[in-house]
Amino acid sequence: MVLAILPGFAVGAWAAAAEAAGLKVLTEESPPLNFIRDGEVTGLATEVVGELVKRTGTAARIRLVPWQEGYQALLEQPDVALFSTVMTAERKPLFQWVGPLAILDTNLYARKGSGIAITNLDDARKVDRIATVAKYYSDQVLAKEGFANAQSYPSREATVRALLDGKVNLLASSNLGMPAALEKMGGSMDDVENAFTLSTDLFYIAFSKRASPRLVARWQDALDEMKRDGSFARIYARWLPAEIPPGIFQLMTEEYPPVTFMRDGKPSGFVTDIVREIAARQAIPDNIRLTSWKNAYNMALLHPKVVLFSAERTPEREKLFQWVGPVGKNSAMLYARKGAGITIDSLEQARSVAAIATTTNWFTEQHLRREGFRNLLSSPDPRSNVRQLMNGEVQLSIFTDITIPEIVRDAGYGMQDLEPVFTVLQTDFYIAFSRDTPADVVQAWQSTLDCLKRDGTFEKIYRRYLPDAGLDDLLKVGKPSASCH
Repeated sequence: MVLAILPGFAVGAWAAAAEAAGLKVLTEESPPLNFIRDGEVTGLATEVVGELVKRTGTAARIRLVPWQEGYQALLEQPDVALFSTVMTAERKPLFQWVGPLAILDTNLYARKGSGIAITNLDDARKVDRIATVAKYYSDQVLAKEGFANAQSYPSREATVRALLDGKVNLLASSNLGMPAALEKMGGSMDDVENAFTLSTDLFYIAFSKRASPRLVARWQDALDEMKRDGSFARIYARWLPAEIPPGIFQLMTEEYPPVTFMRDGKPSGFVTDIVREIAARQAIPDNIRLTSWKNAYNMALLHPKVVLFSAERTPEREKLFQWVGPVGKNSAMLYARKGAGITIDSLEQARSVAAIATTTNWFTEQHLRREGFRNLLSSPDPRSNVRQLMNGEVQLSIFTDITIPEIVRDAGYGMQDLEPVFTVLQTDFYIAFSRDTPADVVQAWQSTLDCLKRDGTFEKIYRRYLPDAGLDDLLKVGKPSASCH
């Protein structure tokens, strides 16, 4: 099927078409992104690519082929574009990339109104029954994460029926496959709600390594323009009306109250609100997504233009990201059970206790490991650290002063049950950008943040959540590099 007809294009478009003569645009059968209907290739990604072909004046033909055939052509030929291709760390250096076109989330779905609250993987592990489709990607994700409460079914439709009938509490499925499966069983997305996102992948158009970089850049510019003018969102809504489309930037955060957290189905927190204000002033759509720290962190390591917040600026991370901030500060402290009689005057003394509870991959754990601690008991859920402290499994736990009150409350205790015994370090935290985000973009965010600090917006937002916080150091900014509006 020919997607572009050249007569009528300007001279520049003709030149572009000549440069791209013979470009093969390939994809595989993968509804709702790409599939055959009434003899024609259609789908969400196909519509977007068709519009890009027109806007760039590319002479191209789209063909549906087996995935392995398309991928092999992409590796071996200089004139191939393959969509919808998931970017992975292994594939990234092999190709040139335009996107993202779509988001593939592996979610845990609950029945609407079930009241099931999932904020991290540890919560999900405690749910009685989770339905998966045997050997599907979602089934593999749960197995890799050590879930013992997953029940495999032979088809996606069987898992949907089990969820709707109340035989399971949660269903693991991709956001792309769930609408069709519900419709097939006589339901709709109104019958379920996304309780938690386990993992996120982004679909792109992958171009051969030897394809013209000028052509690839034009396609990326055209896609970005579609996202700015609303045409991309309109196409996305026709196919996936319940989904937030990927923007030019992907804004990612985690459950870390009061800094970032979910409230009434919407990401909230003082840094979330600061990021939202910066995005609004730069006319960037609010597509903030809350997921696990591990998922958000890995996305920022892999993909361009990912905004990760908030993140401690540690030595291990310094060269992994670009930084905007600071947007907050805290003190990392060792806590003991009230009345335990533990006194700590130095890190050396802390090394001598039997065990210290830490949260997996948090900067507090990374700091203690960097300091040579070998007595750490790591858990993915910070609430587990509180419970381990209170039941005597560990002698100390490490938390930050601004997040511990809610963590302790969620664990079923009060701040009167613990006592701080030693301040390990005091740090600022930042908004982190993936390394291959253009430097001028990062500078624009820093300039806008500085404007928020100068005009009082930053302090107003911060004090809504922490009214008594000392902000003098955070409000210091350099000389203005641009006017504030």
